[in-house]
Amino acid sequence: MTHRIIPADPFTIQVSDGEIADLKERLARTRWPFEQDGNENWDYGTNLSYMERLVSYWRDDFDWRKQEAWLNSFKHYRATITDDDDTDHEIHFVYERGSGPSPIPLIMTHGWPSSFREFLDVVNRLAHPEKYGADGPSFDVIVPSLIGYGFSSKPRKPLGPGAIADLWHKLMTDVLGYDTYAAEAGDWGSFVTSRLALQHADAVRAIHLTMLPLRPYVKDKPVTKEEAGWIKEMQAWWRQEEGYRTIQSTKPMALAFGLHDSPAGLAGWLADKYYRLGDTKKHHPFEGMEERFPMDTILTQFSIYWFTGTINSANTLYKSGPAEGTASLKQGERITVPTAYSEYPIDTLPLTPVSWAERGYNIQRFKEMPRGGHFAAMEEPELFADDVRDAFRELLG
Repeated sequence: MTHRIIPADPFTIQVSDGEIADLKERLARTRWPFEQDGNENWDYGTNLSYMERLVSYWRDDFDWRKQEAWLNSFKHYRATITDDDDTDHEIHFVYERGSGPSPIPLIMTHGWPSSFREFLDVVNRLAHPEKYGADGPSFDVIVPSLIGYGFSSKPRKPLGPGAIADLWHKLMTDVLGYDTYAAEAGDWGSFVTSRLALQHADAVRAIHLTMLPLRPYVKDKPVTKEEAGWIKEMQAWWRQEEGYRTIQSTKPMALAFGLHDSPAGLAGWLADKYYRLGDTKKHHPFEGMEERFPMDTILTQFSIYWFTGTINSANTLYKSGPAEGTASLKQGERITVPTAYSEYPIDTLPLTPVSWAERGYNIQRFKEMPRGGHFAAMEEPELFADDVRDAFRELLG
């Protein structure tokens, strides 16, 4: 382990009483939209009856101070890291050292519409498995907020996953002093982690992903019949679900005024993705949603976006990511770092063919999970933590 070069300062989440009062006042003034018949299953987007319940709870029953105290029960830090363009970024991260003599350094990266909170239910399970009746390995767990999300800084010049990956490498090496480390992620975090493995293969020992984002180069090897069928099914899925992505990847600023100014608007926009991508029962307008994502859990996520004012800087990753051009592997490029992939049954895409996964990644472990969705660490923390632990035990020996 090398010496520290960049200091990290302890950080405490502190939302003012005035900000909490302002949120409640805005919620009390919510103007409800007209909802046509036929939206019981959210076919037109977020269901009105669910939103009425959510906003009422957020206004009258949600205790931010209680959630804030729970968030602060973890060890938070912020570090200023300079990118290759000589721009400084404040990176917020949770850091829990693992039990035992040789825990594995593990950086875990969230996506959209999530925050660092997504992984908090598994931090101690991974850092201290013995407390949960599980065998090792244990991990030094590092959970950063993506740039532009939560308590990290908002970039004046939007960054893509490749640039963020370089910052993550500096966080792990220059701030925390690790020579080598492992990484885990889903959604946008899987883009960052894949680029981390590609750009810093000498330092990244292994990765675990719940999404395989980098598109392989296929011109020199035509797709198989199975792969072609999967691509067709995937494209059909996206035609039904890509509205949010289309807006955020083209005109995020046009959307920002409504979401930044209205907490109900913010919640309505984000809730739809939790309903669609989470392992939620779809039999009722709100019962399945509330069972999978209890009010306190989902509103902590939404409140982090609200109090930090980061919805637009978070959404803009959908524009800056493609603009960076790092989502496609070039001819001859492949992730050589040992990779474990776990696919949860309710996620953004149909089941990925193993052959497709192996085109772009050094797949050493491919597992289809029995339950859970896009927010797996939050939805199924015990299942998720056991899988991550088992995966790195196999990959690293």
